[in-house]
Amino acid sequence: MKRLFFFIVFLVAAPVAHAEVFTRVCLADGNTPLELADPGIPYVYRPIMVGIHLTIIINSDTDGSWDGGELTIWDANQNYGVLSGRDYNDETLDWKGSRFPAAGDMAAVWDYAETEIVDEQEHDAKGFRMYGDDNAVVGDWFIIDYNAVSIGSCSVVFYDWMHPLYQMFFTHVVTRDFNGDGIVNFEDFAVLGLNWQRTDCSEPDNCSGADLDADGHVGISDLKQFAEYWLEKTR
Repeated sequence: MKRLFFFIVFLVAAPVAHAEVFTRVCLADGNTPLELADPGIPYVYRPIMVGIHLTIIINSDTDGSWDGGELTIWDANQNYGVLSGRDYNDETLDWKGSRFPAAGDMAAVWDYAETEIVDEQEHDAKGFRMYGDDNAVVGDWFIIDYNAVSIGSCSVVFYDWMHPLYQMFFTHVVTRDFNGDGIVNFEDFAVLGLNWQRTDCSEPDNCSGADLDADGHVGISDLKQFAEYWLEKTR
């Protein structure tokens, strides 16, 4: 059904084209943009910690209906990142919390999971389909949440109807939120301090997570990596 992977390299190098419907990636607050790893390379974002929640917002700069589009995660990428909708409605049978009023009264957001055969091989796709209506106006139309669930890399493909427009690339690193309270702060720094200069760290605990570079020792390298995410929130 969906014309798999016109992927990969040229998408990163291609210039950003003006589009009627496009995405922006923000932190969990839905307002703070997630920075690019390199301002000159679109859609490749700076590394994020495992456990962080992001928002992918679909926005239109024109009024009127949209034939529809998708956010999709393919195959092994699903081991690293997960998309989710908001506030499923048993009457409308869609994720009503993931559509904004600007998308129109008849807008809809549906989740899906499919298997496609390409070149005699199976490929699994999971994601969300979104549709606007004739009364849609300029503004934010839809919002889908993204969660980094494990260390590694994940790409999310944005489709305008049946046409893949681009991929968004995310890299996940080990969390610095050692106590899991949603923010990297002095409580997490205390965990690093309690394990400072230990040389017996091993998986899976890695000295309560403080051995960030997994070299068996908590030292300067781990402190530097910890400081990179100081006061960052995961949700």
